[in-house]
Amino acid sequence: MQQSTWFTPEGLEDLLPSQAQKLEFYRRKLVDGFELSGFELVLPPIAEFTDSLLTGTAGHMAVDTCRFTDQESGRMMGVRADMTPQVARIVSNRLKASTTISRLCYVGEVLKTRNNKAKGSRSPIQVGAELFGHQGVESDFEIIELMLESMQRINLPDIKMSLGHVAIVTEMMRLADFDSKQSKEFIDILQRKAIPEYESFMASVEISADLKEKFAVLPKLCGDASNVIVEAKKSLSGLSTEIDSALDRVETISQFIQTGFSIPVHLDITEMRGYQYHTGIVFASYSGNRLQPVAKGGRYDNIGSVFGLALPATGFSLDLRSALDLLADVELNVKETIYVPHLVDTGLKTEIAELKSKGFRVIKSYDMDAVPGGSKKLAEEAGKWVVKTV
Repeated sequence: MQQSTWFTPEGLEDLLPSQAQKLEFYRRKLVDGFELSGFELVLPPIAEFTDSLLTGTAGHMAVDTCRFTDQESGRMMGVRADMTPQVARIVSNRLKASTTISRLCYVGEVLKTRNNKAKGSRSPIQVGAELFGHQGVESDFEIIELMLESMQRINLPDIKMSLGHVAIVTEMMRLADFDSKQSKEFIDILQRKAIPEYESFMASVEISADLKEKFAVLPKLCGDASNVIVEAKKSLSGLSTEIDSALDRVETISQFIQTGFSIPVHLDITEMRGYQYHTGIVFASYSGNRLQPVAKGGRYDNIGSVFGLALPATGFSLDLRSALDLLADVELNVKETIYVPHLVDTGLKTEIAELKSKGFRVIKSYDMDAVPGGSKKLAEEAGKWVVKTV
């Protein structure tokens, strides 16, 4: 057999014992923190029919979704590339939470068809929280606070924040009457920060000189949040109530973060990450010198409409697999290891159960004479099992 057949596909990797132990330790800390904040755990299936997995605003993920034919029904199924649409389906279709606020959290592995080395694994382990049923800025506060507290809970170093609001660029394109092709091209240029292309594009579109002047300042509205907000309000205020409202919301959220967490906040008015389903504020949090965010999220109102229940929603997810290298190593929370013989003995079985209940790690040895020196083992003396040092 060729050794190459033993390798995992590009972008997919094993987690060996120390890594798996570390991931499980921090996974539990994060989920415990969510539950202490009132978020209830749900566990969607890893695969489901594409009719629900890729419907509505989740349709943009089709290219990242691994699909196959269900041998039971003959219908097309997909392996989730993101868990947020699944949680939206649960709250809209299963819980039918139309009159109350729902707080749900989740953890699970997702799979993407394409490998992007800059963005880490093709199978991130998402740990996240979603809040449904509230449209005000207070729920944005709650989700952002939970995200930052979660990062602090697992001691991620040097946390930084970035903000955006997809409604600003969306409204600017509406005012300019861009068609779908122009909008797509415009967003692509903005995301790549390709200034010469941007200038060339704007020169080719027919809009009023006043509006074109507003578009000219858009790429410059990026940097320290406090400064950018001042410039954005000076340049864009009065264009529409939607833009004024978005700028006010960004300012309020930025002040909340800086007051409550004293961390740097970067603002990019042209940020359109996830614009296919995000409807308002978008945010991302970074740690250390990583160029890619460890956690990200935003508002995605009405995502459940295709399931029969349109709800305002906001949430975030943290990629725990990519964060592992930033986290401190952990050790098993056990008192110590005790070796025991491999025997069928009722008294021995009872003693092993007692040791495990007290937090000892019990390993069965097939050759007690080979137990490492200085270790502890169970030995039978006068009809009783006692712990002795080798």
